[in-house]
Amino acid sequence: MRILSILITILLISCSTNDDSGCFVSDIDYTNLEAAYSCENTKYLVDIDLQDTFVLINSQAEFDAQITGTCMPQIDFETYTLIIGKQGLANGNTSISYDYINDCEIDTNTLTVTFTQNATTEAPNITYHILSPKIAESTTVEVITNISTL
Repeated sequence: MRILSILITILLISCSTNDDSGCFVSDIDYTNLEAAYSCENTKYLVDIDLQDTFVLINSQAEFDAQITGTCMPQIDFETYTLIIGKQGLANGNTSISYDYINDCEIDTNTLTVTFTQNATTEAPNITYHILSPKIAESTTVEVITNISTL
């Protein structure tokens, strides 16, 4: 019995010493307008008056005032914050991928947006977005954009 209690104590100590603050970088689950509200082709059919930057939208009134296009759903802003931006590109776009993480040590969410480009000569301004779990006002949000080619 004494050996069992020693083993449990050692196990608990070893698990709790990974990070003094108990804080770590973690992935954040997110969705988008396509999945949550059945919108289509949002990179071209949803528009916001931005150039190479992003905004956080936290209410339906903000959404209705800033967004135009074919997808105008009633978003559950009690649950979500919309992170939306525009990026000018030199070539045509094949796809957009997202990586969204939280570093609780510095209370920062970082969204990395990667645009995969093709060889067409169009120069589009692409709208990108995610629906993040509701973001606290104290949380900093960073967006990093990367451009890659096929």
